[in-house]
Amino acid sequence: MKKKIKIGNTVGMGLLLEFEIAFPGEKPLRAEEYLKGAGRDFILQVASFFLGFKSNGSKFNDNIELLGAIFGSENNGIANEVYDKIKAVERTGPKISIIHPYSSLKLFEYFFRQEVEVKTQTNAEIERNLFKAYLVINSEWTKAQEVASSSVQELDIELQVPMKFFCMQYPFADKTNYSIEKIWATQAIKAVYLFQFLEENEKTKPLLNAFVEYFDCSTWRDYLKHLLPLTMSSIQKENEAHTDFIVPRGERFEKDCAFIEKLIVQENETFEENDFLTIRAKPFYKVEEGVYRIIFDLFVVEKIFKGVYFLLRNVNDTLPKADKIKELRSFYGYEFSEKQLFYKVIESIFPDKSIQFSGKELDDMKVVGAPDYYVRKGKNVFLFESKDFLIRADRKASFNFEVYEEDFQKVLYYEEMPNGTEKHKGVMQLISSVRKLLKTEFSADKDYYYKDIFIHPILITHDHQYDTPGFNNLIDYWFQDELEVLKEEGLFIHRVKPLTVVNIDSLIFHQVGLAKDISLSEVLSAYYEHIKIDPKKRFYDFEEKKAYLMSKTIPFSHFIDQYFTKKGAYQFPPLLSMVAPVLFKNESK
Repeated sequence: MKKKIKIGNTVGMGLLLEFEIAFPGEKPLRAEEYLKGAGRDFILQVASFFLGFKSNGSKFNDNIELLGAIFGSENNGIANEVYDKIKAVERTGPKISIIHPYSSLKLFEYFFRQEVEVKTQTNAEIERNLFKAYLVINSEWTKAQEVASSSVQELDIELQVPMKFFCMQYPFADKTNYSIEKIWATQAIKAVYLFQFLEENEKTKPLLNAFVEYFDCSTWRDYLKHLLPLTMSSIQKENEAHTDFIVPRGERFEKDCAFIEKLIVQENETFEENDFLTIRAKPFYKVEEGVYRIIFDLFVVEKIFKGVYFLLRNVNDTLPKADKIKELRSFYGYEFSEKQLFYKVIESIFPDKSIQFSGKELDDMKVVGAPDYYVRKGKNVFLFESKDFLIRADRKASFNFEVYEEDFQKVLYYEEMPNGTEKHKGVMQLISSVRKLLKTEFSADKDYYYKDIFIHPILITHDHQYDTPGFNNLIDYWFQDELEVLKEEGLFIHRVKPLTVVNIDSLIFHQVGLAKDISLSEVLSAYYEHIKIDPKKRFYDFEEKKAYLMSKTIPFSHFIDQYFTKKGAYQFPPLLSMVAPVLFKNESK
């Protein structure tokens, strides 16, 4: 019997090319064995080249274009053979991709740690062996994904399909499915909010002062003026390739180099095993004096805001006991993410007349178990819970639903305490608020008839890793279970909408349009309609049903982008009014 060729696991709606597809019957070596004598600097340049491809609309999504870039004339034969094998698979299946950021980052990490060696392979040999090494890493990735399938087998079919899709993508979705321009804009706005908060809060002033001193800057504005130019090439470059940042020679040369060298990965660096945390923290490497290469554009852009927390954490650890902030993560999440950033963003998208209370205002009013923010505009009530959290890197990399369910449940549903009680989190907090509204027990606002209002439960997240298809399905699945409990209590739940997970970046990016052109209730209503599953729908086979269920897993952040574009209401966020004045403020005043 002929051995069946394994063709890999899905990447999005496609497949990732594995060694076994391109070279059937050939026993693969380890990736590093293929590249002995290939030259460390050359491999690093190739890895950076691959990581320089656009996340959306790359010309190298065309496999002919890509294979032409990888192979020279001496290897035309092998390029054509590989392409023929790809087309043979694609004739009866989905599109095959060759390059994946995971494999490119792994390639970079391994060879950055190697000592410089004498180049012994010919250029033609390097092309062939580099391609094989890359496919070996691809195969490692797809094999790791197999856990996703086995971990969801016991779930109901309605949840099994979206959760398999989620588990296969979650470890890397934040590094493959994004808009670099959108991330840059929201990172810049959030950075301004953060530094203003640190500057205005007496408790955080010592931390801010130590932070700017570490970077040898006079103020946080000075810091951003140094950092932002390093990120601009990532969103402005015309060619898909590696990007080098060349420090201009002049009187500031040494100081500018010293600033960047706090952001470069060192040759003696210990690389974190999971989620590329080391390269995230230091997304440049030094090519030569005054020349620094970007490893991955996304990680550079995320240094504007996301990376600042980790820098602050490291600086906080060096402060004297009197100045050190205890439990910095929880302080940051509550005092900044919720009470500053979240409040300001909600205020910006509901500028017109409405009834609204922040969580702090509700606490001051002694409202027990209040939501993090409450808005009623007409017959639409919006209940918000804000959760700024991160999943541990090793658990994020597991592909395992059981691991994800356990971690998300503790943060977003409920946590079982040692004494046997439950500590309610996001989903249960929203259910509690819904119950009070339906029983007219929400003391801050009673001027409504409970059968007239539409209740929109919203879970706000603060990181785009949760914009992974399927995530919303899981959180709403929990919410619907608890909503059935309210129904059993005899409450009128017919106008309670599905729970929606909303990345705060989506609200920041579309705040102008949401305030002026399209209301949040309109976008949410369109989203509910889009993701609604028709229980009466009939399918030709299981594959058709699976495709239908997968189409219902789109994250809200992706949906709102498409909706605003389709409606012609797309407007850039207020960078000019928020970021520019701060950066160009006269420092001498």
